[in-house]
Amino acid sequence: MKIKGKVLLRVYPEDIRRGIFIVPENIKEIAPGAISFLPSLQMLLFSSNVEKIGNSAITNNPFLKTVHITPSVKEIGSLAFSYCNNLRKIEIPVNVQKVGDGAFLGCTSLENIEIANENIQIGKHAFEFCPAVKKVKIPRKLNSKNLISLETPDAKIIFTEDLQK
Repeated sequence: MKIKGKVLLRVYPEDIRRGIFIVPENIKEIAPGAISFLPSLQMLLFSSNVEKIGNSAITNNPFLKTVHITPSVKEIGSLAFSYCNNLRKIEIPVNVQKVGDGAFLGCTSLENIEIANENIQIGKHAFEFCPAVKKVKIPRKLNSKNLISLETPDAKIIFTEDLQK
């Protein structure tokens, strides 16, 4: 893998062990394209220090099924996870302030979306071309225009406040 300072610049196929890549603890930022086009990647685990996932950082990983985004992450860049066709579920922690344009564009197997921050800024087309979405769990105060790009009008919207009662 290639690292400069606290930025992960590139992950190579030989860095992936049994389909899993764990971002090293000293990394604060995932650079554009750093974890992209890796057909052997199935699971991605972020360290507790990652704060920014750059534009197109994790795009085009056709067999990526599981991503664990830690609470340290504050920003998910544009097209960050685009075309990760096997990604099934995404949980966006409360500290994430921004999800960029097209962040999950073309994640055709994405079924469940969970967003914890009611003040999050969600970019245009963030969840466009995600036809498998069945369940979206969001805070009640989240501006619903943020989810306008969801293609499945029959997706079940669940409000986190209702779950706490």
